[in-house]
Amino acid sequence: MIKVTKRDGESGERLLKRFSSHIKSRRLLQKFRALRYFSPKDRKIKVRMVAIMREKHREEAKKKQFLG
Repeated sequence: MIKVTKRDGESGERLLKRFSSHIKSRRLLQKFRALRYFSPKDRKIKVRMVAIMREKHREEAKKKQFLG
């Protein structure tokens, strides 16, 4: 957490500039943008389980098609 307190005689613009420099120095903006636009890859186990369920649903749909 970044906490910036106003110093004696400091203007609001200078406070904002100091806050933004703290954010840039810790590279927080890059981290947040990466999380916003890119999602982590799925785990192999999850991908495999989804594939198994997809095959199961396809088999059920095929059986229903012939049974009417």
